[in-house]
Amino acid sequence: MEEKLHIDWLTVGLYIIIVMFGAVNIYSANNTLEHHFLFDFKMEYGKQIIWMSASALIVFLVLLTDFKFFNYSAYGIYVVVILLLIVLLATGSFNKGAQAWFKIGAFKLQPSEFAKYATGLALAKFLGTYVIKFEGKRNMGICFAIIFFPMLLTLAQNDTGSALVFLSFILVLFREGLSGWWLILGFYLVLIFVLTILYPSLYIIIGLLLILTFIIFMYKKHKQLIVASILVVTLSVGFILSLDFVFTSILKPHQQQRILVTLNQDVEEYYANKTNGFSFFKVELPKKEDKMKSKRDYSYNVRQSKISIGAGQWIGNGFNNGTQTKAKLVPEQHTDFIFCTVGEEYGFIGSVLFIGLYLFFIGRIFYLAERQKNTFSRVFGYSTGSIILFHFFINIGMAMGLLPVIGIPLPFMSYGGSSLISFSLMLFTFLKLDANRVNELSRFS
Repeated sequence: MEEKLHIDWLTVGLYIIIVMFGAVNIYSANNTLEHHFLFDFKMEYGKQIIWMSASALIVFLVLLTDFKFFNYSAYGIYVVVILLLIVLLATGSFNKGAQAWFKIGAFKLQPSEFAKYATGLALAKFLGTYVIKFEGKRNMGICFAIIFFPMLLTLAQNDTGSALVFLSFILVLFREGLSGWWLILGFYLVLIFVLTILYPSLYIIIGLLLILTFIIFMYKKHKQLIVASILVVTLSVGFILSLDFVFTSILKPHQQQRILVTLNQDVEEYYANKTNGFSFFKVELPKKEDKMKSKRDYSYNVRQSKISIGAGQWIGNGFNNGTQTKAKLVPEQHTDFIFCTVGEEYGFIGSVLFIGLYLFFIGRIFYLAERQKNTFSRVFGYSTGSIILFHFFINIGMAMGLLPVIGIPLPFMSYGGSSLISFSLMLFTFLKLDANRVNELSRFS
């Protein structure tokens, strides 16, 4: 008896709504009096229609594929993508300083987008293998290797934003048994990083030593606590010193400046602070043109983005009527800053509704992942949800000036073929796995 396709149509409906809404906003951000025809394939919105059609074809093929294929071929897909990332380092095309694309005629392919899909499959395959659990040094080491190998290759392409997305797999490992202490450690390191940027390193170290002195005085009978506190403070001091060095000597000027702009720090004041005797490393001041560029470009992007969102006020200016959008005042508005179009044309109410819809969509993915009966499907489902959540959170945060501009798209919304195809492939692979769960249940009902 032939099995029915028990696909979750609610998730499919949400996907279609978000993709179509993205196409509408790309059109609004790019059309002009000379180019207003919807199927003008010279413009980004015309090309997006091509990518939407390609995604629809891939979705159709995924739904026709036997669900077992994804499990059996997981490692093979991972190896192929890894090889593409390696070849990319030698033959890839440069764009905005990143060697992250294969140029194929008029189109570009970004392998790092598909690396997220491949990593999710490989991680699910390993954890879904019989008797494999996320415990023990060996298994944990293999899981982290699966995640960080493509991450490092992506970082080598100078594509920091895409590389950071791989950190979203930590949420998957947390679901599979990773200790909550790792998440607490992550938040602690982020806090130390921010404080080190905002204040002189010496002040932070003195503060940690005072806290350590307080713990030793108050809990002198608890030797284990004291030893642990000494170890934490010692490692924290080492981390602070390394941050001073990495930030001022390894990070490129534009990377430093984007972080400073996000933290509302003046570039000149920051470097003056780091060269007044409180830095443990010799700090080389950026060139004058770099400092000028930070004010003109990096803060300009975020400032114009916030102005555009604020211009929408409560109900927005209406479709295709955004003044900031039509004046082309927001750079990369059809890609990284697509949310600006939503804010300006649909206002606060429209933005809240859109964010609510998107969060419901992500929540639905996690709900489906949690109800899976086998580890492979569950891990891949959580990988899909975590990656989309990371992209959503960072992209919206960038557009609102709450997070550094690291250049990652809003899934299913931003312009780009590699992004739309890879996310569609990822989502419908999981929906195919979920459909099989329903078929398995129906056999015993």
